[in-house]
Amino acid sequence: MEPSAERRIAWDHLALVTALAAAAVAYLIDARGVSLHPHNLLFLQPTAILVLVLWAIIAVACLRGDRSGEAPAQTWPERLKVLALVGTFGLFILGLERIGYDIAAWAFVTAALAIGGERRPLMLALFPAVFVAAVILAAVFAWRHMEH
Repeated sequence: MEPSAERRIAWDHLALVTALAAAAVAYLIDARGVSLHPHNLLFLQPTAILVLVLWAIIAVACLRGDRSGEAPAQTWPERLKVLALVGTFGLFILGLERIGYDIAAWAFVTAALAIGGERRPLMLALFPAVFVAAVILAAVFAWRHMEH
C-alpha cells in the first residue's frame, strides 16, 4: 500500500448490500414462519445462505476501503455488456414459467458466457449444460434429504 493512499470505507455500498441481505433474511424468516415444508424452502433457504455469504465477502471489501482512488471509467462497450446481462436476466425470469427452469437457466448461462466474451464453442456447449444439470441434481438431492 502506498503511503499516500487514502483509506475510505465505502459506506454507501455497505448500506446497500446490508439492506439487501436483511431483506433476504427477513423473507426467509417470514417463509419459515408460515411453513417448514421442504417444498416451500427448497430454493429459498439456500439462496438466503448464499446471499449472506456474498454479503460477508462484500462487507469485508467495503470496510477495507478504497485504496485506488477513483474507479476506472467504463467504456460504452462495457456498459452495453452490463445492460445486455441485465436484459438477459430479465428474460431468464420471464422464461421460468413459460419454458421451465432448466431451459431458461441453460439459455441464460449460455448467453451470459457469450456476452462475457467466451468464444470457444466447446465451452459454450458443455458448461451451461453441465452447470444446469448440477443445479438440478443438487436440488433433487436436497429435496429428497429434506423430506426425511
